[in-house]
Amino acid sequence: MRYIISLCLFLVIAVSFYVFETSEKPTSSETPSTGLPQGHAINEVDTTAPQDYASPQSVTSPPHPQHKFIKTAAPKAAAGDRAVAESEKRRVNEQSRFVSGMATSMMIAPSFAPQPPPLDRENYAAKNENRFLSVALSPLSTFGLEVDSASYSNVRRQINQGGVPLPSSVRLEEMVNYFDYNFPQPSDGHPISVMSDYAVAPWNPKHRLAMIGVKASDVTASSDKGARITFLLDTSGSMNSSDKLPLLIRSFQTLLANLKPEDQVAIVTYAGSAGLVLPPTPVTESERIHQALASLSAGGSTAGGAGIQLAYDVARKQYDKNATNLVILASDGDFNVGVSGDGELKSMIEKQRESGVFLSVIGMGSGNYQDAKMQVLAEAGNGVAHYLDSDVEAQRLFGSELTRTLHIAAKDVKVQIEFNPAAVAQYRLLGYESRVMNAEDFRDDKKDSGEIGAGHSVVALYEIIPTGTGETPDIERRYQTSLPAGSKAMELAYVKLRYKQPDGDKGIEFDHLMTTKAKAIEAASVDLQWASAVAELSLLLSESEHAGSSSLQGVLHRAKAVTFKQAGAKRAEFIHCLLYTSDAADE
Repeated sequence: MRYIISLCLFLVIAVSFYVFETSEKPTSSETPSTGLPQGHAINEVDTTAPQDYASPQSVTSPPHPQHKFIKTAAPKAAAGDRAVAESEKRRVNEQSRFVSGMATSMMIAPSFAPQPPPLDRENYAAKNENRFLSVALSPLSTFGLEVDSASYSNVRRQINQGGVPLPSSVRLEEMVNYFDYNFPQPSDGHPISVMSDYAVAPWNPKHRLAMIGVKASDVTASSDKGARITFLLDTSGSMNSSDKLPLLIRSFQTLLANLKPEDQVAIVTYAGSAGLVLPPTPVTESERIHQALASLSAGGSTAGGAGIQLAYDVARKQYDKNATNLVILASDGDFNVGVSGDGELKSMIEKQRESGVFLSVIGMGSGNYQDAKMQVLAEAGNGVAHYLDSDVEAQRLFGSELTRTLHIAAKDVKVQIEFNPAAVAQYRLLGYESRVMNAEDFRDDKKDSGEIGAGHSVVALYEIIPTGTGETPDIERRYQTSLPAGSKAMELAYVKLRYKQPDGDKGIEFDHLMTTKAKAIEAASVDLQWASAVAELSLLLSESEHAGSSSLQGVLHRAKAVTFKQAGAKRAEFIHCLLYTSDAADE
Protein backbone atom coordinates (compact mmCIF):
# COMPACT_ATOMS: atom_id res chain seq x y z
CA MET A 1 0.00 0.00 0.00
CA ARG A 2 2.85 2.39 0.88
CA TYR A 3 4.44 1.72 -2.52
CA ILE A 4 1.20 2.58 -4.33
CA ILE A 5 0.81 5.85 -2.39
CA SER A 6 4.44 6.81 -3.07
CA LEU A 7 4.03 6.03 -6.76
CA CYS A 8 0.91 8.22 -6.96
CA LEU A 9 2.67 11.14 -5.26
CA PHE A 10 5.60 10.79 -7.66
CA LEU A 11 3.25 10.88 -10.69
CA VAL A 12 1.40 13.96 -9.36
CA ILE A 13 4.70 15.84 -8.87
CA ALA A 14 6.02 14.82 -12.29
CA VAL A 15 2.85 15.95 -14.10
CA SER A 16 2.81 19.28 -12.20
CA PHE A 17 6.44 19.93 -13.09
CA TYR A 18 5.78 19.17 -16.78
CA VAL A 19 2.74 21.54 -16.91
CA PHE A 20 4.76 24.32 -15.22
CA GLU A 21 7.70 23.96 -17.59
CA THR A 22 5.47 23.86 -20.68
CA SER A 23 3.53 26.98 -19.67
CA GLU A 24 6.76 28.92 -19.02
CA LYS A 25 8.49 28.11 -22.30
CA PRO A 26 8.45 31.04 -24.76
CA THR A 27 7.14 30.47 -28.25
CA SER A 28 9.24 31.08 -31.33
CA SER A 29 7.30 34.28 -32.07
CA GLU A 30 8.69 35.80 -28.85
CA THR A 31 12.31 35.56 -29.98
CA PRO A 32 13.70 39.07 -30.65
CA SER A 33 14.86 39.83 -34.18
CA THR A 34 18.60 40.16 -34.64
CA GLY A 35 18.55 41.92 -38.00
CA LEU A 36 19.89 45.48 -38.25
CA PRO A 37 18.03 48.07 -40.32
CA GLN A 38 19.85 49.51 -43.31
CA GLY A 39 18.95 53.14 -42.50
CA HIS A 40 17.61 55.14 -39.59
CA ALA A 41 15.66 58.24 -38.73
CA ILE A 42 17.26 61.02 -36.74
CA ASN A 43 17.49 60.14 -33.01
CA GLU A 44 16.14 56.65 -33.69
CA VAL A 45 16.82 54.02 -31.03
CA ASP A 46 17.97 50.70 -32.46
CA THR A 47 15.54 48.25 -30.84
CA THR A 48 16.43 45.38 -33.15
CA ALA A 49 20.06 45.06 -32.08
CA PRO A 50 20.81 41.74 -30.36
CA GLN A 51 20.71 41.86 -26.59
CA ASP A 52 23.42 40.09 -24.65
CA TYR A 53 21.51 40.10 -21.39
CA ALA A 54 18.29 41.38 -19.90
CA SER A 55 18.61 44.61 -17.95
CA PRO A 56 15.22 45.73 -16.68
CA GLN A 57 16.68 47.87 -13.90
CA SER A 58 19.06 49.73 -16.15
CA VAL A 59 16.22 51.65 -17.79
CA THR A 60 12.98 51.20 -15.85
CA SER A 61 14.04 51.41 -12.20
CA PRO A 62 11.98 54.12 -10.45
CA PRO A 63 13.63 57.15 -8.88
CA HIS A 64 14.75 56.45 -5.35
CA PRO A 65 14.21 59.11 -2.66
CA GLN A 66 17.51 61.01 -2.19
CA HIS A 67 19.31 58.13 -3.95
CA LYS A 68 20.01 56.28 -0.70
CA PHE A 69 21.81 52.99 -1.16
CA ILE A 70 18.96 50.65 -0.31
CA LYS A 71 18.56 47.34 -2.06
CA THR A 72 15.35 47.20 -4.09
CA ALA A 73 13.43 44.22 -5.39
CA ALA A 74 13.68 43.38 -9.07
CA PRO A 75 10.54 44.13 -11.12
CA LYS A 76 8.20 41.21 -11.70
CA ALA A 77 8.71 39.59 -15.08
CA ALA A 78 5.87 39.34 -17.57
CA ALA A 79 4.54 35.85 -18.22
CA GLY A 80 6.18 35.61 -21.63
CA ASP A 81 9.57 36.59 -20.19
CA ARG A 82 9.71 34.20 -17.24
CA ALA A 83 11.82 31.60 -19.00
CA VAL A 84 14.30 34.29 -20.01
CA ALA A 85 14.31 35.53 -16.42
CA GLU A 86 14.98 32.04 -15.09
CA SER A 87 17.84 31.65 -17.56
CA GLU A 88 19.17 35.05 -16.52
CA LYS A 89 18.95 34.04 -12.85
CA ARG A 90 21.11 30.99 -13.52
CA ARG A 91 23.56 33.16 -15.48
CA VAL A 92 23.79 35.71 -12.64
CA ASN A 93 24.52 32.93 -10.16
CA GLU A 94 27.32 31.74 -12.42
CA GLN A 95 28.60 35.31 -12.70
CA SER A 96 28.63 35.72 -8.93
CA ARG A 97 30.74 32.61 -8.46
CA PHE A 98 33.03 33.68 -11.31
CA VAL A 99 33.46 37.23 -9.98
CA SER A 100 34.21 36.05 -6.46
CA GLY A 101 37.08 33.96 -7.77
CA MET A 102 38.46 36.75 -9.97
CA ALA A 103 38.48 39.33 -7.16
CA THR A 104 40.27 37.19 -4.58
CA SER A 105 43.73 38.13 -5.83
CA MET A 106 43.07 41.88 -5.84
CA MET A 107 40.42 42.81 -3.30
CA ILE A 108 41.65 44.27 -0.04
CA ALA A 109 39.87 42.61 2.86
CA PRO A 110 37.58 45.23 4.42
CA SER A 111 37.99 45.87 8.12
CA PHE A 112 34.53 46.82 9.27
CA ALA A 113 35.14 48.67 12.50
CA PRO A 114 32.05 49.69 14.50
CA GLN A 115 32.84 53.27 13.49
CA PRO A 116 34.69 54.08 10.23
CA PRO A 117 37.81 56.26 10.71
CA PRO A 118 36.94 59.98 10.99
CA LEU A 119 37.36 61.88 7.74
CA ASP A 120 36.77 65.38 9.11
CA ARG A 121 40.38 66.51 8.49
CA GLU A 122 40.44 65.29 4.92
CA ASN A 123 40.17 68.12 2.41
CA TYR A 124 38.53 67.94 -1.00
CA ALA A 125 37.91 70.74 -3.47
CA ALA A 126 34.34 71.99 -3.79
CA LYS A 127 32.84 70.74 -7.04
CA ASN A 128 30.20 72.49 -9.12
CA GLU A 129 28.73 69.71 -11.21
CA ASN A 130 28.50 70.40 -14.94
CA ARG A 131 24.96 71.40 -15.88
CA PHE A 132 22.96 70.84 -19.05
CA LEU A 133 23.74 73.38 -21.76
CA SER A 134 21.55 74.35 -24.70
CA VAL A 135 23.01 73.64 -28.14
CA ALA A 136 21.22 76.77 -29.40
CA LEU A 137 23.37 78.90 -27.10
CA SER A 138 26.47 76.73 -26.55
CA PRO A 139 27.03 74.39 -29.50
CA LEU A 140 30.71 73.85 -28.60
CA SER A 141 31.99 71.88 -25.61
CA THR A 142 35.74 72.07 -24.92
CA PHE A 143 37.77 70.36 -22.22
CA GLY A 144 41.15 68.79 -21.49
CA LEU A 145 41.48 65.02 -21.20
CA GLU A 146 43.14 63.49 -18.14
CA VAL A 147 43.99 60.00 -16.91
CA ASP A 148 44.09 60.56 -13.15
CA SER A 149 42.88 57.57 -11.15
CA ALA A 150 43.23 58.90 -7.58
CA SER A 151 39.51 59.23 -6.90
CA TYR A 152 38.68 55.56 -7.51
CA SER A 153 41.45 54.23 -5.23
CA ASN A 154 40.49 56.75 -2.55
CA VAL A 155 36.80 55.80 -2.79
CA ARG A 156 37.78 52.14 -2.54
CA ARG A 157 39.80 52.91 0.60
CA GLN A 158 36.78 54.53 2.26
CA ILE A 159 34.57 51.57 1.35
CA ASN A 160 37.15 49.09 2.69
CA GLN A 161 37.21 51.03 5.95
CA GLY A 162 33.50 50.33 6.35
CA GLY A 163 31.97 53.65 5.38
CA VAL A 164 30.18 55.39 2.54
CA PRO A 165 32.61 57.64 0.62
CA LEU A 166 32.46 61.40 1.04
CA PRO A 167 30.52 62.83 -1.94
CA SER A 168 33.24 65.43 -2.58
CA SER A 169 35.85 62.66 -2.94
CA VAL A 170 34.08 61.20 -5.99
CA ARG A 171 35.28 62.51 -9.35
CA LEU A 172 33.35 60.72 -12.06
CA GLU A 173 35.98 60.88 -14.81
CA GLU A 174 38.67 59.41 -12.49
CA MET A 175 36.33 56.63 -11.43
CA VAL A 176 35.62 55.69 -15.05
CA ASN A 177 39.22 56.06 -16.23
CA TYR A 178 40.64 53.76 -13.56
CA PHE A 179 39.62 50.85 -15.78
CA ASP A 180 40.97 49.51 -19.07
CA TYR A 181 38.98 49.66 -22.30
CA ASN A 182 39.45 47.84 -25.60
CA PHE A 183 39.56 50.86 -27.89
CA PRO A 184 41.31 50.54 -31.27
CA GLN A 185 45.04 51.17 -31.32
CA PRO A 186 46.29 54.28 -33.17
CA SER A 187 47.03 53.43 -36.79
CA ASP A 188 47.20 56.70 -38.73
CA GLY A 189 50.46 58.19 -37.50
CA HIS A 190 48.97 59.84 -34.42
CA PRO A 191 49.98 58.61 -30.93
CA ILE A 192 46.28 58.53 -29.96
CA SER A 193 43.10 57.24 -31.63
CA VAL A 194 39.42 58.07 -31.06
CA MET A 195 36.16 56.10 -31.25
CA SER A 196 32.59 56.67 -30.09
CA ASP A 197 29.40 54.90 -29.08
CA TYR A 198 25.85 56.09 -28.36
CA ALA A 199 23.08 54.49 -26.29
CA VAL A 200 20.04 55.13 -24.11
CA ALA A 201 21.08 56.56 -20.73
CA PRO A 202 20.52 53.83 -18.10
CA TRP A 203 19.32 56.30 -15.45
CA ASN A 204 16.94 58.23 -17.75
CA PRO A 205 15.33 56.45 -20.74
CA LYS A 206 14.43 59.80 -22.33
CA HIS A 207 18.09 60.78 -22.45
CA ARG A 208 21.06 59.35 -24.33
CA LEU A 209 24.62 58.57 -23.29
CA ALA A 210 27.44 59.39 -25.70
CA MET A 211 30.93 57.96 -25.15
CA ILE A 212 34.15 59.25 -26.67
CA GLY A 213 37.01 56.79 -26.21
CA VAL A 214 40.67 57.71 -26.71
CA LYS A 215 43.49 55.15 -26.83
CA ALA A 216 47.22 55.95 -26.59
CA SER A 217 49.99 53.97 -28.27
CA ASP A 218 51.59 51.30 -26.10
CA VAL A 219 55.07 52.45 -27.10
CA THR A 220 56.33 56.05 -27.12
CA ALA A 221 59.51 57.69 -28.33
CA SER A 222 60.89 57.77 -24.76
CA SER A 223 59.59 54.45 -23.39
CA ASP A 224 62.52 52.57 -24.95
CA LYS A 225 65.11 55.18 -23.94
CA GLY A 226 64.85 54.99 -20.19
CA ALA A 227 63.64 57.21 -17.38
CA ARG A 228 65.20 59.73 -15.01
CA ILE A 229 63.09 59.64 -11.86
CA THR A 230 63.43 61.86 -8.81
CA PHE A 231 61.46 60.54 -5.84
CA LEU A 232 60.19 63.30 -3.57
CA LEU A 233 59.10 61.57 -0.37
CA ASP A 234 57.23 63.10 2.54
CA THR A 235 58.90 61.88 5.76
CA SER A 236 57.13 64.27 8.15
CA GLY A 237 55.40 63.15 11.35
CA SER A 238 52.03 62.86 9.63
CA MET A 239 53.47 60.00 7.52
CA ASN A 240 54.18 57.87 10.61
CA SER A 241 51.51 55.20 10.15
CA SER A 242 51.38 51.79 8.48
CA ASP A 243 49.35 53.01 5.50
CA LYS A 244 51.82 55.79 4.69
CA LEU A 245 55.64 55.68 4.85
CA PRO A 246 56.05 51.88 5.28
CA LEU A 247 53.64 51.28 2.36
CA LEU A 248 55.45 53.92 0.34
CA ILE A 249 58.85 52.28 0.85
CA ARG A 250 57.49 48.89 -0.22
CA SER A 251 55.87 50.51 -3.26
CA PHE A 252 59.10 52.04 -4.47
CA GLN A 253 60.85 48.74 -3.96
CA THR A 254 58.27 47.30 -6.36
CA LEU A 255 59.03 50.11 -8.79
CA LEU A 256 62.78 49.52 -8.62
CA ALA A 257 62.28 45.82 -9.36
CA ASN A 258 60.52 46.75 -12.62
CA LEU A 259 62.74 49.57 -13.91
CA LYS A 260 65.19 49.00 -16.77
CA PRO A 261 68.98 48.86 -16.31
CA GLU A 262 69.40 52.16 -18.18
CA ASP A 263 67.04 54.00 -15.80
CA GLN A 264 68.30 56.30 -13.07
CA VAL A 265 66.78 57.44 -9.77
CA ALA A 266 67.36 59.99 -7.03
CA ILE A 267 65.64 60.43 -3.65
CA VAL A 268 64.76 63.74 -2.00
CA THR A 269 62.90 63.86 1.32
CA TYR A 270 61.24 66.65 3.23
CA ALA A 271 60.06 67.02 6.79
CA GLY A 272 61.06 70.13 8.78
CA SER A 273 63.51 70.76 5.95
CA ALA A 274 64.37 69.19 2.60
CA GLY A 275 67.35 66.92 2.02
CA LEU A 276 69.03 64.78 -0.61
CA VAL A 277 69.04 61.15 0.54
CA LEU A 278 70.28 59.62 -2.72
CA PRO A 279 71.98 61.52 -5.57
CA PRO A 280 71.23 60.39 -9.15
CA THR A 281 72.07 56.67 -9.16
CA PRO A 282 71.79 53.99 -11.89
CA VAL A 283 69.18 51.34 -11.17
CA THR A 284 71.90 48.72 -11.47
CA GLU A 285 73.25 49.91 -8.09
CA SER A 286 70.22 48.38 -6.40
CA GLU A 287 71.85 47.74 -3.01
CA ARG A 288 72.72 51.40 -2.60
CA ILE A 289 69.18 52.45 -3.49
CA HIS A 290 67.56 49.96 -1.11
CA GLN A 291 69.84 51.11 1.72
CA ALA A 292 68.68 54.69 1.12
CA LEU A 293 65.04 53.62 1.30
CA ALA A 294 65.66 51.56 4.46
CA SER A 295 67.15 54.62 6.20
CA LEU A 296 63.91 56.63 5.93
CA SER A 297 61.84 57.41 9.02
CA ALA A 298 58.96 59.78 9.73
CA GLY A 299 59.08 62.78 12.06
CA GLY A 300 58.85 66.57 12.17
CA SER A 301 56.84 69.18 10.29
CA THR A 302 56.21 69.35 6.54
CA ALA A 303 58.23 71.73 4.36
CA GLY A 304 56.67 70.62 1.09
CA GLY A 305 57.59 73.73 -0.91
CA ALA A 306 61.31 73.38 -0.11
CA GLY A 307 61.16 69.70 -1.04
CA ILE A 308 59.59 70.46 -4.43
CA GLN A 309 62.27 73.07 -5.19
CA LEU A 310 65.10 70.69 -4.31
CA ALA A 311 63.53 67.83 -6.28
CA TYR A 312 63.39 69.94 -9.44
CA ASP A 313 67.00 71.00 -8.90
CA VAL A 314 68.05 67.35 -8.71
CA ALA A 315 65.87 66.41 -11.69
CA ARG A 316 67.56 69.04 -13.84
CA LYS A 317 70.98 67.67 -12.91
CA GLN A 318 70.09 64.20 -14.22
CA TYR A 319 68.00 65.50 -17.14
CA ASP A 320 68.21 63.49 -20.38
CA LYS A 321 66.40 64.96 -23.39
CA ASN A 322 65.92 61.46 -24.89
CA ALA A 323 64.41 59.95 -21.73
CA THR A 324 61.32 60.50 -19.56
CA ASN A 325 62.18 63.06 -16.87
CA LEU A 326 59.82 62.79 -13.93
CA VAL A 327 59.45 63.89 -10.32
CA ILE A 328 57.16 61.60 -8.29
CA LEU A 329 55.84 63.31 -5.17
CA ALA A 330 54.40 60.94 -2.53
CA SER A 331 52.61 62.52 0.42
CA ASP A 332 49.36 62.91 2.35
CA GLY A 333 49.47 66.55 1.19
CA ASP A 334 49.62 67.99 4.72
CA PHE A 335 52.13 70.81 4.05
CA ASN A 336 52.57 73.22 6.95
CA VAL A 337 56.02 74.87 6.72
CA GLY A 338 57.30 77.43 4.21
CA VAL A 339 55.55 77.69 0.84
CA SER A 340 52.36 75.71 1.47
CA GLY A 341 49.41 77.58 -0.05
CA ASP A 342 47.81 76.12 -3.19
CA GLY A 343 48.39 79.30 -5.20
CA GLU A 344 52.06 79.58 -4.24
CA LEU A 345 52.76 75.92 -4.92
CA LYS A 346 50.96 76.04 -8.26
CA SER A 347 52.98 79.06 -9.42
CA MET A 348 56.24 77.40 -8.35
CA ILE A 349 55.49 74.17 -10.24
CA GLU A 350 54.23 75.94 -13.38
CA LYS A 351 57.58 77.72 -13.63
CA GLN A 352 59.50 74.50 -13.03
CA ARG A 353 57.65 72.48 -15.67
CA GLU A 354 59.13 74.69 -18.39
CA SER A 355 62.37 72.74 -17.86
CA GLY A 356 60.74 69.65 -19.43
CA VAL A 357 60.42 67.78 -16.13
CA PHE A 358 56.94 66.40 -15.36
CA LEU A 359 55.51 66.11 -11.83
CA SER A 360 53.15 63.27 -10.84
CA VAL A 361 51.71 62.83 -7.36
CA ILE A 362 50.81 59.81 -5.24
CA GLY A 363 48.45 60.52 -2.38
CA MET A 364 48.09 58.23 0.61
CA GLY A 365 46.76 57.90 4.12
CA SER A 366 43.43 58.62 5.79
CA GLY A 367 42.10 61.02 8.37
CA ASN A 368 44.15 64.01 7.18
CA TYR A 369 44.51 63.38 3.45
CA GLN A 370 44.69 66.70 1.55
CA ASP A 371 43.27 65.66 -1.80
CA ALA A 372 42.61 69.19 -3.04
CA LYS A 373 46.27 70.14 -2.73
CA MET A 374 47.46 66.97 -4.46
CA GLN A 375 45.16 67.69 -7.41
CA VAL A 376 46.54 71.22 -7.75
CA LEU A 377 50.12 69.91 -7.79
CA ALA A 378 49.47 67.23 -10.43
CA GLU A 379 47.59 69.56 -12.79
CA ALA A 380 50.27 72.27 -12.49
CA GLY A 381 53.09 69.76 -13.03
CA ASN A 382 51.81 68.22 -16.31
CA GLY A 383 51.57 64.89 -14.51
CA VAL A 384 49.06 62.39 -13.19
CA ALA A 385 47.45 61.99 -9.75
CA HIS A 386 47.23 58.53 -8.16
CA TYR A 387 46.15 57.35 -4.71
CA LEU A 388 47.96 54.47 -3.03
CA ASP A 389 45.88 52.42 -0.60
CA SER A 390 47.50 48.96 -0.72
CA ASP A 391 50.39 46.84 -1.91
CA VAL A 392 48.10 45.56 -4.65
CA GLU A 393 47.62 49.07 -5.99
CA ALA A 394 51.39 49.58 -5.84
CA GLN A 395 51.83 46.46 -7.97
CA ARG A 396 49.40 47.91 -10.51
CA LEU A 397 51.05 51.35 -10.69
CA PHE A 398 54.66 50.21 -10.59
CA GLY A 399 54.35 46.71 -12.02
CA SER A 400 51.77 45.77 -14.63
CA GLU A 401 51.06 49.39 -15.65
CA LEU A 402 54.52 50.89 -15.14
CA THR A 403 54.95 52.06 -18.74
CA ARG A 404 51.79 54.15 -18.68
CA THR A 405 52.72 55.48 -15.21
CA LEU A 406 56.10 56.76 -16.36
CA HIS A 407 55.92 57.51 -20.10
CA ILE A 408 53.76 60.13 -21.81
CA ALA A 409 52.28 59.37 -25.25
CA ALA A 410 50.74 62.82 -25.82
CA LYS A 411 50.55 66.01 -23.79
CA ASP A 412 48.10 68.92 -23.64
CA VAL A 413 45.32 66.74 -25.08
CA LYS A 414 42.17 68.74 -25.73
CA VAL A 415 38.73 67.77 -27.02
CA GLN A 416 36.23 70.04 -28.71
CA ILE A 417 32.77 68.81 -29.71
CA GLU A 418 30.30 70.64 -31.90
CA PHE A 419 26.80 69.26 -31.34
CA ASN A 420 24.25 69.09 -34.15
CA PRO A 421 21.20 71.25 -33.23
CA ALA A 422 19.01 69.05 -35.43
CA ALA A 423 19.73 66.07 -33.15
CA VAL A 424 20.70 67.49 -29.74
CA ALA A 425 18.68 69.92 -27.66
CA GLN A 426 20.90 69.91 -24.57
CA TYR A 427 24.06 68.14 -23.39
CA ARG A 428 26.01 67.67 -20.17
CA LEU A 429 29.65 66.63 -19.79
CA LEU A 430 29.95 64.03 -17.01
CA GLY A 431 32.93 64.94 -14.82
CA TYR A 432 36.02 66.89 -15.94
CA GLU A 433 34.75 69.94 -14.01
CA SER A 434 38.29 71.21 -13.42
CA ARG A 435 39.24 70.64 -17.07
CA VAL A 436 36.48 72.61 -18.84
CA MET A 437 37.93 75.21 -21.21
CA ASN A 438 36.73 78.14 -23.28
CA ALA A 439 36.13 77.36 -26.94
CA GLU A 440 38.95 79.68 -28.03
CA ASP A 441 41.42 77.78 -25.81
CA PHE A 442 41.24 74.72 -28.06
CA ARG A 443 43.73 76.05 -30.60
CA ASP A 444 45.70 78.19 -28.16
CA ASP A 445 48.84 76.11 -27.65
CA LYS A 446 49.81 78.24 -24.65
CA LYS A 447 46.85 76.83 -22.72
CA ASP A 448 47.87 73.81 -20.66
CA SER A 449 45.82 70.61 -20.65
CA GLY A 450 46.05 66.95 -19.61
CA GLU A 451 48.54 64.24 -20.52
CA ILE A 452 47.94 60.64 -21.61
CA GLY A 453 50.41 57.91 -20.67
CA ALA A 454 51.55 55.17 -23.03
CA GLY A 455 48.86 52.50 -23.41
CA HIS A 456 46.24 54.47 -21.50
CA SER A 457 42.59 54.41 -22.54
CA VAL A 458 40.51 57.47 -21.66
CA VAL A 459 36.72 57.89 -21.59
CA ALA A 460 34.59 61.01 -21.78
CA LEU A 461 30.82 60.71 -21.37
CA TYR A 462 28.04 63.12 -22.32
CA GLU A 463 24.41 62.89 -21.25
CA ILE A 464 22.30 64.03 -24.20
CA ILE A 465 18.74 65.35 -24.34
CA PRO A 466 17.64 64.67 -27.93
CA THR A 467 15.53 67.09 -29.91
CA GLY A 468 11.81 66.42 -29.92
CA THR A 469 11.60 65.25 -26.30
CA GLY A 470 9.79 68.34 -25.03
CA GLU A 471 12.78 69.35 -22.88
CA THR A 472 14.14 71.97 -25.30
CA PRO A 473 14.57 75.32 -23.52
CA ASP A 474 12.43 78.26 -24.67
CA ILE A 475 15.05 80.41 -26.38
CA GLU A 476 14.08 82.94 -29.01
CA ARG A 477 16.74 84.37 -31.34
CA ARG A 478 16.41 87.10 -33.93
CA TYR A 479 19.20 85.75 -36.12
CA GLN A 480 18.61 82.05 -36.65
CA THR A 481 21.08 79.66 -38.17
CA SER A 482 19.85 77.02 -40.60
CA LEU A 483 19.71 73.42 -39.43
CA PRO A 484 21.89 70.81 -41.15
CA ALA A 485 20.30 68.87 -43.98
CA GLY A 486 21.07 65.68 -45.85
CA SER A 487 23.77 63.42 -44.43
CA LYS A 488 24.87 66.06 -41.92
CA ALA A 489 21.46 65.81 -40.26
CA MET A 490 22.34 62.23 -39.31
CA GLU A 491 25.44 63.39 -37.40
CA LEU A 492 25.21 63.67 -33.64
CA ALA A 493 28.41 65.66 -33.22
CA TYR A 494 31.70 66.63 -34.81
CA VAL A 495 34.62 65.73 -32.52
CA LYS A 496 38.04 67.36 -32.77
CA LEU A 497 41.12 66.30 -30.80
CA ARG A 498 44.30 68.36 -30.42
CA TYR A 499 47.53 67.26 -28.77
CA LYS A 500 51.28 67.85 -28.67
CA GLN A 501 54.11 65.38 -28.86
CA PRO A 502 55.75 64.88 -25.42
CA ASP A 503 58.71 67.05 -26.49
CA GLY A 504 56.74 69.34 -28.85
CA ASP A 505 55.22 72.80 -28.60
CA LYS A 506 52.92 72.78 -31.64
CA GLY A 507 49.42 71.33 -31.46
CA ILE A 508 48.35 68.60 -33.89
CA GLU A 509 44.68 68.12 -34.71
CA PHE A 510 42.38 65.42 -36.12
CA ASP A 511 38.62 64.76 -36.11
CA HIS A 512 35.86 62.15 -35.75
CA LEU A 513 32.12 62.05 -36.56
CA MET A 514 29.40 60.62 -34.30
CA THR A 515 26.10 59.17 -35.53
CA THR A 516 22.63 59.93 -34.16
CA LYS A 517 21.60 56.27 -34.05
CA ALA A 518 21.41 55.17 -30.40
CA LYS A 519 21.35 51.61 -29.11
CA ALA A 520 19.68 50.11 -26.08
CA ILE A 521 22.34 50.07 -23.36
CA GLU A 522 22.24 46.26 -23.42
CA ALA A 523 23.27 46.30 -27.10
CA ALA A 524 25.98 48.94 -26.76
CA SER A 525 29.66 48.05 -26.80
CA VAL A 526 31.01 46.30 -23.71
CA ASP A 527 33.15 49.38 -23.09
CA LEU A 528 30.15 51.74 -22.96
CA GLN A 529 28.20 49.32 -20.79
CA TRP A 530 31.06 49.22 -18.29
CA ALA A 531 31.72 52.96 -18.36
CA SER A 532 28.01 53.63 -17.83
CA ALA A 533 27.96 51.34 -14.78
CA VAL A 534 30.91 53.12 -13.15
CA ALA A 535 29.43 56.51 -14.05
CA GLU A 536 26.07 55.56 -12.54
CA LEU A 537 27.73 54.52 -9.28
CA SER A 538 29.62 57.83 -9.28
CA LEU A 539 26.35 59.75 -9.67
CA LEU A 540 24.97 57.91 -6.64
CA LEU A 541 28.05 58.29 -4.43
CA SER A 542 28.45 61.98 -5.25
CA GLU A 543 24.74 62.58 -4.59
CA SER A 544 24.36 64.12 -8.04
CA GLU A 545 21.20 66.05 -8.80
CA HIS A 546 21.29 64.36 -12.22
CA ALA A 547 21.25 60.79 -10.88
CA GLY A 548 17.70 60.22 -12.15
CA SER A 549 16.62 56.61 -11.55
CA SER A 550 20.16 55.40 -10.76
CA SER A 551 20.31 52.41 -8.44
CA LEU A 552 22.97 50.13 -7.04
CA GLN A 553 21.00 47.17 -8.32
CA GLY A 554 21.12 48.50 -11.88
CA VAL A 555 24.87 49.16 -11.59
CA LEU A 556 25.53 45.73 -10.15
CA HIS A 557 23.48 43.92 -12.78
CA ARG A 558 25.23 45.63 -15.68
CA ALA A 559 28.70 45.31 -14.15
CA LYS A 560 28.27 41.58 -13.50
CA ALA A 561 27.11 40.92 -17.04
CA VAL A 562 30.09 42.79 -18.54
CA THR A 563 32.56 41.05 -16.22
CA PHE A 564 31.16 37.68 -17.22
CA LYS A 565 31.87 38.50 -20.88
CA GLN A 566 35.18 40.30 -20.38
CA ALA A 567 37.07 39.19 -17.29
CA GLY A 568 39.49 41.32 -15.29
CA ALA A 569 40.65 41.57 -11.70
CA LYS A 570 39.89 45.30 -11.46
CA ARG A 571 36.35 44.79 -12.72
CA ALA A 572 35.75 41.90 -10.34
CA GLU A 573 37.01 44.03 -7.47
CA PHE A 574 34.61 46.81 -8.50
CA ILE A 575 31.70 44.42 -8.04
CA HIS A 576 32.88 43.53 -4.54
CA CYS A 577 33.12 47.23 -3.74
CA LEU A 578 29.53 47.61 -4.91
CA LEU A 579 28.39 44.89 -2.52
CA TYR A 580 30.28 46.44 0.42
CA THR A 581 28.92 49.89 -0.45
CA SER A 582 25.38 48.53 -0.27
CA ASP A 583 26.07 46.79 3.05
CA ALA A 584 27.73 49.86 4.62
CA ALA A 585 24.96 52.20 3.50
CA ASP A 586 22.23 49.92 4.87
CA GLU A 587 23.73 50.03 8.38
